[in-house]
Amino acid sequence: MTITDIKTQKNDIAFEVNDLKKHFEDVKAVDGISFKVKRGECFGFLGPNGAGKTTTINVLACFMTPTGGKAKVAGYDVVKETDLVKQHIGMCPQENIFYEELSPYENLMFFGRMYEVDKNLLVERANLLIKKVGLEEKRKTRSEKLSGGMKRRLNLIIGLVHDPNILFLDEPTAGLDPQSRRMIWDYIFELKERNKSIFLTTHYMDEADILSDRLAIIDHGKIIVQGTPEHLKETIGKGDVLNFRIEGPSEKIRDTTQQIRNLDYVLDTSYIEEELISRITAMDGIGKIGNFVNQFNEKGLQIVDVEVQRNSLENVFLALTGRSLRE
Repeated sequence: MTITDIKTQKNDIAFEVNDLKKHFEDVKAVDGISFKVKRGECFGFLGPNGAGKTTTINVLACFMTPTGGKAKVAGYDVVKETDLVKQHIGMCPQENIFYEELSPYENLMFFGRMYEVDKNLLVERANLLIKKVGLEEKRKTRSEKLSGGMKRRLNLIIGLVHDPNILFLDEPTAGLDPQSRRMIWDYIFELKERNKSIFLTTHYMDEADILSDRLAIIDHGKIIVQGTPEHLKETIGKGDVLNFRIEGPSEKIRDTTQQIRNLDYVLDTSYIEEELISRITAMDGIGKIGNFVNQFNEKGLQIVDVEVQRNSLENVFLALTGRSLRE
C-alpha cells in the first residue's frame, strides 16, 4: 500500500493559492498571485523566463517558504502541513533526476523504495510505467546510454512511481523529438482520465493549448490573465484571420469588405484584388463566419472558398506580455 493509499486528498481542489508572495530582498519573484485548480485538471502556467514560474512551483512543492499569502496543495497548507503536501505530489523537473549508472528499472525501484512503496506493488508498477512510455527494450540498459527523449520519459515516470495525486511537470518535453513529445502527451491525457491533477509549465504554446484545461500567464511575478485556452484566444490577441475567395464585381467586393470593417468584433480587413480575396481579421472570427457570408450574400456576392487561420495562444501571449515565451 502506498502513502497516497493511506492519506487521501482533503477535497476536490488540488491547488488553492491566495495572494501568494515570494520575495528575495528587492526582487519580487512572486508578487501576490491567486488561483484555484480542481482535482483532475491540467493547469498550464506560462510566462517568459524569470517571470516567477519555477519559484511558484518551489513554494507549492514545499521547497521554499512563501514571504506572504497562503497556499494549499491537496487541501494541506504548504507551510504548516509540509509533510502531508509532499505525500501527495510528484515532480518532473527540468533537469533529469535519475542515476545514470542505473537502468530505468533500477531507478524506479530505487525511488519507489525511498517513497516506501510496497515491494510487490513497486515491481508491478515499475514494469507498467516502463511499458507505458515505451522503454521496455531499454529497461535494463544503463540510463546514461538512453536517448534524450528516453531520458525525459524516464524522468516523468520516476515522479509517478509512488502514484501521487498531484504532479508538477516543469518543461516535460523540452528538446524532444515529435514522437517522444506525442508519447508524453498521450500519457498526460491518461493521467487526467485517472483524475490526477497536473501543474504544467512549458515553452511550447501548442502543448499548453492541447493539454491545459485552464491556464494562467504570469509576468514579473504577477498573473496577468487566466482562463481556458479557448476563451483567451476568443477574447485576446490578434484574432482569427479569414480569407474569403469571392465571385462578383471587384469594386463591390472591395466596398463590402470596407463596410465589414465597421463591425465591433472586426479588427481589420483588406482586399487582395488580383485574387478576389477579402481578408478579415476578427475576434472569434470562426464563430462569425455565418455573419460574414450573409454580408456578402446580401450584396449579391458568392463565396467560393474560405481559408481559416486560427488565433493562437502565441498571439495571446505576445499581446499580453509584449515578448516571446523564451525571452
